[in-house]
Amino acid sequence: MTQPETPMDALSPPVIKVTRRDLPVSCPPRDQPTAGLHPRVYIPLERVGDEINCPYCGTRYRLVE
Repeated sequence: MTQPETPMDALSPPVIKVTRRDLPVSCPPRDQPTAGLHPRVYIPLERVGDEINCPYCGTRYRLVE
């Protein structure tokens, strides 16, 4: 039996775009229902274009402005 092909985008972790007003950024976000799923970690975004994955869940954070 073969498995159906899954688009690569479906396998990629989500990307959360943040601005300087959102800094400092932590994962998981406090306002999300997933807030208790792993320890809170701060994501060190400094320059526009920086993109960093959460070491626990793989969510990617990108500083866009």
